[in-house]
Amino acid sequence: MSDNCSESSIKRQKINLGKNDIVESSIQQHVSYEDSGIKLTTTKSLPDSENVESVSLSSILYSEDLIEMVQFNYMFELEFLMSNLPKSKQKTIPTTIVHGLSEESERYLKSEANLFKNVKLISPRLPIPYGTHHTKVKDIAMLLFYANFTMRMVIHTANAIRRDWADKTQGVYMTPFLPKKRENASCSEFELDLIEYLDSYGDKLKHIRNKVKEYDFSTVKAKLIASVPGYHVNERMERFGHMRLRNVLRHVTIPLSCKLESTVICQFSSVGSLGKDESWLINEFADSLNHAKNQNQCSDPEIKLIYPTVENVRDSLEGWAAGRALPFSHENYLKQKVYMQKYLNKWKAIEAGRDRAMPHIKTYSRMKILSNLSTNNSDSNADIAWFLLTSSNLSKAAWGTLQKKGKQLMIRSYELGVLIFPELFHKVEFTSVHLINSIPRNLKPTLPSCNTTSSNSTLSKKRNRLEEGGTLIIPIRLPYDLPLTPYNFQGGDECWTWNIPRTETDWLGNIYRP
Repeated sequence: MSDNCSESSIKRQKINLGKNDIVESSIQQHVSYEDSGIKLTTTKSLPDSENVESVSLSSILYSEDLIEMVQFNYMFELEFLMSNLPKSKQKTIPTTIVHGLSEESERYLKSEANLFKNVKLISPRLPIPYGTHHTKVKDIAMLLFYANFTMRMVIHTANAIRRDWADKTQGVYMTPFLPKKRENASCSEFELDLIEYLDSYGDKLKHIRNKVKEYDFSTVKAKLIASVPGYHVNERMERFGHMRLRNVLRHVTIPLSCKLESTVICQFSSVGSLGKDESWLINEFADSLNHAKNQNQCSDPEIKLIYPTVENVRDSLEGWAAGRALPFSHENYLKQKVYMQKYLNKWKAIEAGRDRAMPHIKTYSRMKILSNLSTNNSDSNADIAWFLLTSSNLSKAAWGTLQKKGKQLMIRSYELGVLIFPELFHKVEFTSVHLINSIPRNLKPTLPSCNTTSSNSTLSKKRNRLEEGGTLIIPIRLPYDLPLTPYNFQGGDECWTWNIPRTETDWLGNIYRP
């Protein structure tokens, strides 16, 4: 074996793989629930009722068993990051920081690192000019190694700075605790994809790659969706960016409820330069999101975009200050609003418990949204075909753009995300598996009520058969409310852009100067 512990010692380890635990419903017979691994982060200014089952940075890092960590990110406040460790660990635990800062910001980080002799800084190579390291500004990954010969990978959307973990809407995905591999164990697809991503950093992360290879990722029920800067051709063209997502979705079966009427929802915290027409947004990017294993049996989904209005930002927990983390330039908006406006929806998250916490989270999903005519308040109102939590904002730099008549994909940024869908959770004891949305007051929802007028009896019989065989539900706490709320441009709604002044005061009494 490549590690230092024998097989017998591994057998004695009591490893908690709780993220895959299945809990039976006490409300509905033949229904069980399993955790997806995806959570929202705690928002400090909100009551406990809105933060139920949310996670904080300290809840992730505060462990006496933690013996080493690797932090991928863009922005760091080292003192804040290390303060979330046990005090005994803050200046002793080996820590690798992989960052994407400018030279000026890197100098500041280095000066801060002088206070922590246990911290090693690494900056990735950026092969394309103007690229950004985005396991970076938006998404972050952690590799956490423990004394009981386990590790955990965490993919999330908050910078390692105090304000990102305070009053914003952020998302976190956590793998189960992963044991060391047994002798001659094979590599899972998730591990191979992760190693390929780490390979893109070059020799600087060789030690980390070798360490990761010692662990068993077979219990991870997710697909890794990464972006790596470069000009990707041939088989590598489908390894990264939106072409990677397209390739994975080709093997995802869209459920019956979503076949004829579904919506692809893109929710983000920044918009790049998409072009003067919608050719990239619709003909390239959305085309990737439309793919499915049974695509020829499905209608094309409707595309919806969620991004905050000026009013959303003004009235948010942080007031105008929240807008500094929503970098959509006014110039790009003016160029793109002709086609973007028809897809835009406000940030609304009253039921989701995050209405005034501006989104730094990025999610993409395909689902059937139901009007939920049922009087059963435990019902969900969406059947989700797939769900992606990622660092990637709505930009060509993040997702890539096709070149040379579709023979080359050019990507400028490092990005990382996880995709989940029902088939990843299938077990022989369950006849059906469903991803459905949950809210704070209903964390274990029941299956969406069917509100179609045709073939109700047939669907009812089918549902009864499914229940008899057992149904597994994977609740997803969406950061936004359903149904969506379109912008009312005639009523005065305005898309937030961060580089123009706002003379009206926010609820805190401040004006906005970019």
